[in-house]
Amino acid sequence: MIAYNETLNTFFEHVNQNVIATKVQEKLGRKVGESEQRAFRNSLPAIANALRNANLPGDLDVAIEYKIPLTNLRIDFIIAGADEHDKDHIVICELKQWEEVKSTDMDDIVLVGNEQHVHPSWQAYSYGTTISNFNEYVYTNDVEINTCTFLHNYKREYIGELCAPIYSEGIKRAQPFISDQYVDLARFVKKYIKCKSKRNLLYNVEQGKIKPSKMLADSLAGMLSGNEAYELLSNQRIVYSNLLKEIKDNQRKGQKQVFIVKGGAGTGKSVIAIQLLSALIKDKGYNAFYVAKSAYVKENYLKKLTRDIPQYKFLRTLFMGSGNFMTSLYNEFDVLLVDEAHRLTEKTKRGHLYLGENQIKEIINATKTSVFFIDETQNIDIKDFGTVQNIVKYAKEAGAIVHMDSKYELQSQFRCNGSDEYISWLNAILYNKQFIPSDTDFDYDIQIFDDLCEMKEAIAKKNNESKMPSRMLSGDVFEWKSMNDKNAIDINIGDFHAQWNKTKAFATDPKSIDEVGCIHTSQGMEFEYTGLIVADDLYYENGQVKTNYRRHPEHAGEFRRPHQKRIFVEDLDHIDSIIRNTYKVLFTRGQKGTYLYVMDSRLKHYLQEKINELKKVC
Repeated sequence: MIAYNETLNTFFEHVNQNVIATKVQEKLGRKVGESEQRAFRNSLPAIANALRNANLPGDLDVAIEYKIPLTNLRIDFIIAGADEHDKDHIVICELKQWEEVKSTDMDDIVLVGNEQHVHPSWQAYSYGTTISNFNEYVYTNDVEINTCTFLHNYKREYIGELCAPIYSEGIKRAQPFISDQYVDLARFVKKYIKCKSKRNLLYNVEQGKIKPSKMLADSLAGMLSGNEAYELLSNQRIVYSNLLKEIKDNQRKGQKQVFIVKGGAGTGKSVIAIQLLSALIKDKGYNAFYVAKSAYVKENYLKKLTRDIPQYKFLRTLFMGSGNFMTSLYNEFDVLLVDEAHRLTEKTKRGHLYLGENQIKEIINATKTSVFFIDETQNIDIKDFGTVQNIVKYAKEAGAIVHMDSKYELQSQFRCNGSDEYISWLNAILYNKQFIPSDTDFDYDIQIFDDLCEMKEAIAKKNNESKMPSRMLSGDVFEWKSMNDKNAIDINIGDFHAQWNKTKAFATDPKSIDEVGCIHTSQGMEFEYTGLIVADDLYYENGQVKTNYRRHPEHAGEFRRPHQKRIFVEDLDHIDSIIRNTYKVLFTRGQKGTYLYVMDSRLKHYLQEKINELKKVC
């Protein structure tokens, strides 16, 4: 896991000889890009110059490019040793070449140019907590992890942006040092490390068993205890209990297992996944992780779980992206709980590149047991690859036993006031099917507004009246101008003016009440009420509800295959389904009600008729 591991004196020699970048690259055993080489050439000599001020023993251990267990992340620089009481310490230093940043209204995000980056203090702290919570040698031998960050090119005139009050919690956990603080960084290291450890510290850490700590398990269980957002109900508990029993039994057998849990919107897939995560970590000490493709889903469930209390941010390590397993070892994990599996893609998109083989295959390879929570009617992008058929295919290729019988199916939905009648009615509307009323009660607040500003006021009022948030949502037809210009207005309809959501935490951030959420920030989430703009990509003509993909922004990617700028004629039926599925998700985010503003006048008239019929019948 450690690319470069030498004594401090040897590190100094390699820097003096101007070969440190070459040495690190040789140890990595792979070719690195120019930007990474430049970082080695610039940042490593900078920290060497800082450490020379500390007058440290030359036999201390230095590590560069340490791969954090269970992740694809690497730590830039580590120095290890002991204090005057022979207590072992590791100092982690995240190195940055940035000259300036701009602060944001998010407590862990800065802007470098126009790009969002994690604040380096939170980045360094998260690396430290991952090691502290998952490396058995570290937590059983009380090795203290200390974290800092060194922005060796950073200009003093921009220190107010880097150290803005909103970042105070992160800065407490990992102190940042800038271009005129070489001596201060040396003092920070010297405070913890004064001599070589009596143990082979970095070797023991590298060889340490990867197992979640009791502190992590207890913290997660404590977060769930009494947290209403994660209470299991009815059929959810049956599915949960069967999964927990079978996973534990099958872990002992050692055979690779794949579980497929089917359930529609609001049936509780995510709640079961989080509860399983806690039980598997606490009861058995398994390396279990929650996995989702969408950063929005991960961010919002983390915030719900931790109630956004800063000291619990270390739980972020339990929430992983579906593209994290391209280079994972075979059976590196015990259990991966894959939420929103219908959103898995074949390749993993990183910037303009599509990497890896396919996410389903990579996840199954990486873990002894994988659990896929899926609803195929929620495919909302042409690149969505998550289907039951594909999961079964790659599970069988891996020689895994597949479990997908009825005891793993979720039937009752708990969104939309539990009204199956509403879901049936909605399916009939969106997919042009016949609606057959049942004998069940209809108790769901759905109504159409003529004035969008009035609908916004109604949603804001609902938001203020309840602990559970209410939000404005929309079909994805408006250009995202505010992405590059924070003052730009994205949605202008009459007197209504608003921006698309600014943060991944749209569903939980109180400031989001003034924004409009898209499918990506609302899928997997639930609200008390939603105010939905039914855009003109959905319209009514000749007795049917139809779709028009051309209403979406010209560069929108949800209808285009990877690396393709044009839309293929043979994909049009699939695109039609994507738009319908998207609206099904948006229509089912409200727990108690959905308010509508409908852009197409004929569709508005049609929906009003159908709403009146629904309320009359029920």
